[in-house]
Amino acid sequence: MSPQLYWRKFTRDGTADQNTLADDKFLGENFTDFFGKWLQNGENSKVITCHDLVMKFWSDEDPKNKPKTFAVADAGWFNWKKQHSDWTLFKPFIRFLTLVKPHDREYFDAEDGAWTLCIVGGSRPRDKYGFLQVASWDGPWIHWLGVETSSFKNALSEEDIAEFKDLPWITRKGGSLLSAISTNPNNLEDAITKGVDNWFNTRSSLDFPEDKINTNPTNIPRWVAHLFLTTTINIGCALSDDSKYILPPNHLYDYELLHAMDTDLMQPKVPQIYFYENHYQQAVKNLQFCILMPARDGATGDVVLPWHALGGDKREDPGLKDLNFMKLLENSEGLSPFNFLHSSYEDAAGVIQMQGLNGLDDSVIGLFSTRTFNAIMMVDFWNPIYSWKRGILMQYVPLETKFDGQQYDLDACFVDKVKNSPYAKLQDTPEYEFLQLLDTKLETHQESIRAYFKAVKARMKKDPVAALEDYLTLAESRRRIYRPLPLDEFGPTMPFALKYPDVNVPMYLEMAPDGTLRKIPSRGQAFLTKWTSSLSGVDPQILPSAEAAPSKAPVAIDALPRPSRLAAPCQATSSQGRSGPAPVAKGCPFMSAKSAVKSTNGNTAAKLDLVTLTPKRSPTWTDDILPLIQTPYWVSGDPSATGKLWIDKMVEWGHWNLASYEDVKEKAVSIYQHLRTKSMPITRDPQNYWPEEALEMFRTWVNAGFPRDSSDSPSPDILIPKPMDAPESFKVRRDIMSLSKEELAVYQSKLDDILQVGALGSKWQELGLLHAYWCLHYQEATFLWHRAYLLYVEKLIGFPIPYWNGYTPAAADPKSPFAGIPPMFLEETYIHPEDASERPNPLKFALSLNGHSKTGECEFVTRSPTLIQGPSSPNWGRKVGLFKLYHDQIAQALKQSTYTTSETAEHFGVPWANITTFSDDQPDGLYPYRFDFDGLFEQIHDNFHGWVGPDMADNTYTAFDPIFLSYHANMDRLAGIFIDAHPESQFTSGFPLQPFINNGTDVSYDDPRRWRYTTIGDMAKDTRSLGYMYAAPASPDVFTPESAAEQGIASPRASGGRAISLPAGIPDQAEAKHTNGVIKTAATGPVEKQPFVVFTGVGCTTSSYRIDVFTADAQSLTPDVTANPDFIGQITRIGMGRGRQGDGPPNSGRCREPAATRVLAAGRVKEQLVKESRVKIVVTNVETEQEVAKEEYAKMPGFTPKVVWLAT
Repeated sequence: MSPQLYWRKFTRDGTADQNTLADDKFLGENFTDFFGKWLQNGENSKVITCHDLVMKFWSDEDPKNKPKTFAVADAGWFNWKKQHSDWTLFKPFIRFLTLVKPHDREYFDAEDGAWTLCIVGGSRPRDKYGFLQVASWDGPWIHWLGVETSSFKNALSEEDIAEFKDLPWITRKGGSLLSAISTNPNNLEDAITKGVDNWFNTRSSLDFPEDKINTNPTNIPRWVAHLFLTTTINIGCALSDDSKYILPPNHLYDYELLHAMDTDLMQPKVPQIYFYENHYQQAVKNLQFCILMPARDGATGDVVLPWHALGGDKREDPGLKDLNFMKLLENSEGLSPFNFLHSSYEDAAGVIQMQGLNGLDDSVIGLFSTRTFNAIMMVDFWNPIYSWKRGILMQYVPLETKFDGQQYDLDACFVDKVKNSPYAKLQDTPEYEFLQLLDTKLETHQESIRAYFKAVKARMKKDPVAALEDYLTLAESRRRIYRPLPLDEFGPTMPFALKYPDVNVPMYLEMAPDGTLRKIPSRGQAFLTKWTSSLSGVDPQILPSAEAAPSKAPVAIDALPRPSRLAAPCQATSSQGRSGPAPVAKGCPFMSAKSAVKSTNGNTAAKLDLVTLTPKRSPTWTDDILPLIQTPYWVSGDPSATGKLWIDKMVEWGHWNLASYEDVKEKAVSIYQHLRTKSMPITRDPQNYWPEEALEMFRTWVNAGFPRDSSDSPSPDILIPKPMDAPESFKVRRDIMSLSKEELAVYQSKLDDILQVGALGSKWQELGLLHAYWCLHYQEATFLWHRAYLLYVEKLIGFPIPYWNGYTPAAADPKSPFAGIPPMFLEETYIHPEDASERPNPLKFALSLNGHSKTGECEFVTRSPTLIQGPSSPNWGRKVGLFKLYHDQIAQALKQSTYTTSETAEHFGVPWANITTFSDDQPDGLYPYRFDFDGLFEQIHDNFHGWVGPDMADNTYTAFDPIFLSYHANMDRLAGIFIDAHPESQFTSGFPLQPFINNGTDVSYDDPRRWRYTTIGDMAKDTRSLGYMYAAPASPDVFTPESAAEQGIASPRASGGRAISLPAGIPDQAEAKHTNGVIKTAATGPVEKQPFVVFTGVGCTTSSYRIDVFTADAQSLTPDVTANPDFIGQITRIGMGRGRQGDGPPNSGRCREPAATRVLAAGRVKEQLVKESRVKIVVTNVETEQEVAKEEYAKMPGFTPKVVWLAT
């Protein structure tokens, strides 16, 4: 009978792993290595302790399988009795690593019939099921190093001593304690190195066989990850050289790789860099380095830190806050000075394999050419691990490669994708840096390396304490990146800088080429944050996208291998270029080898058991779930009012009660699905969506069996599995008036650094010209074209554009802080978030077209003098007061039922369709009419442009003003509200919004394929489908219609199907039916009509004009909405401008022929118009501020007003 053996499936989704009984077929296919077969023999599968397993080989009469054991610890060993009086609080943490192999083979031999068995056990080898891992190893293992046994004893308790003396494979019979343990760590390291090499040889033989050329190999990202990313790390320390220390080169560059590779990069001899004990100790004291360990329950700690301060522990209990920690050593890094994380042997081995492939005719080729390899290495040469720059470049690596007869095309494809990146021409980006290095000579690379080491050496000589403090701070920064990862199993191994106690504050630092420290820029921080957050989850893997603004290149990161879960290696560190006796390692975080140097008081170190925790309690309805519903803590505004609204609306719409335990229990799965997909709650404010922690609490409650209160003990049942897909997330555009100084500075820095608004030949100048030459006006595409424009800008800068809400009542109040241009557009300077430097404010100092403003008086964009002067201007009140009219016009547009009138509808079922005879005095009541949102909205849109002016008032100049982005973001917000409220709106969906492609994320100026371009249909949809939302305004809007969901419209109705639609006037056809809204016809009875001033035949003009409309007998022609009762309103006609060369933009098709209309509601002067139906207009050239004579404007289309009376 076969033994009962199980195999375990790791779910990687937070749920319990699944154990399955292995049948004979599974055993035959998978239990094929030495240990798999051994388990199936006799009673071997019943072994349940580490000791019994080791003794199966130790007691074997055949000496060929006698094991060798190493003692492994997380740190050097401290003498607890000297360090703390109550040393019994501590319990040393030991692992025993036992290797077993055939006597005639080497460890990790790759030949047939060879095997190596690794058995890892804890400090109680007789505990049942207590050994940690058993592996018949065909791959790499961690670089555990053994420890000198005599240094252990002071840390061992009487129980430890008794346990270890009684085990013959730990202590020889009659020998001293731990005498059976191997004390030569180099033996283990040699074995592990060989195992790693064999593993990579096996991988290489599968992907790149030696006997033939694999013309289309796979697993490319797995190989190149070793070059671009840090898949595992090594830990090293400083070297002792008599009275001073040598700074190891591994601390400063990728020594592991570059000294194993056949490369000329490191031709220059690396200089010896020394430091002295007193300088080092002062730097350590300044940083308050300590060796820490969690105190046991009830013990008084020396310091309180977040529970995850030492990393390694992956618990997700939200109740875990802070813990007491003991200082095992104070102002010290332990037995070894200057601990640093290094690049690993594993990554070096992977790169060596991929760069040493067999080519034709016994040649050697690499996936990358020498030129490209050198450029990649020189990108962030000074940061050998956790380089955000190389990590970002990884996204341009193709998923696969082809052999072209001489070499693989990976190199050429990679370089081409980087060149086509939107970042390729932006200085201070990895893409730009790589391309510059690509054309750099080898000698220049070598000179850069020499200069780098010279700078470090000079710093260490000139101000050694400051330099050491910097480099030790850099070491702490890298440890804090590393600690949360699954690789970190070492807890108190590494020192902790109490100078920076808050581990929740990112500590992202990097080395600069001049040997100084600098803060990693926001793009790099975003990459590292997303990457390490992904790695520390239940399913660790490389993040799928490192970019907020992806390039044209296909992103290959999603195919990268998962990082190794193995712990960090610790290798001996050697010096270079010195004669005489080799320096001796002063210590290593994992061992204390024999040396002739002074020790640190003979101290040793140990590790505690995990802190005991009480089990998590399940959330209950009464204590947890109902409060989430009734008083949602995360929402904007009053949580109680929001919760009540949710409950009332569900009673109204769904006839069930969110405050009812039974109702929520019955619909729990559906509720969760709606909440997670953000289809509930119905809201325009993204802050009101349920956060992940609230969703997880709800899911946990459901799976716990819906406990009503703490006394309830229902049966758990997994009704809602842990979601595998990422939660819905949206980019959020916020009201610019709601941003803090720090948040605003990030946006300003994007304009400054990426778009370079203050530079000629910049991306900013290109964007301004794109708008001047390509924007669409006087048609339904207007606002949807600008939607694509904003999306393109956001992809470039990787940041949501904040909107300026001029549609709040407060904006029309001269005394309100919301009046006028938002103050951040007028400030002189800002503080850059990366280097804290004070810089010119890009929101104000943006270069206009070619560095010449519309007025020609300044190189930067200019605005209305009244708005610049603010409340001190005598015209301030009148200027701000115009917003009252503007608000009425926006509200009128938002109240319409149709977005636009199609070309077909314009000639059918609209004015004159039901008129049988014509005369010059037809009654207005005969004319059916319809207001359209797009025309009304563009009308007020133009008014705002003219209001800001002068640059904003001319289409050639307008997009060079940063206020243009925030203004159009608000117009997009309002247009989106209208679209969301009218899901049955019809659009010319196939109309191309040139030059945008890929849903507005890229541009193509000359592609003849119309189908490539983004269309109206792509943009005329819910913004969430485009990846973004708007946060609630800082001051509320005047009016907005209810969304379709708020109206109870679950989905729009399809229209069409008619073979013919008959106009009004044909017998039996009461009115013209139309699918695109409601056409208002003449009323049959008395109706109340209102006057409107209408301009027809409106089209594009070169210059911009302001039309102020007054009653015919107006006593004053001052456009003042509050002081002049004869002022009807204002229309701004934004000119297309004269273009870059002064003869008009080259794209003449951006405007329709003069066919648009503009309209002003004139109800406020109704009585005057009853007496006199004419109106008077004053036309002003916005550029010159000179009045235009009637003889001149009469020649232009759309400047003749007509008063019409319409039933509303």
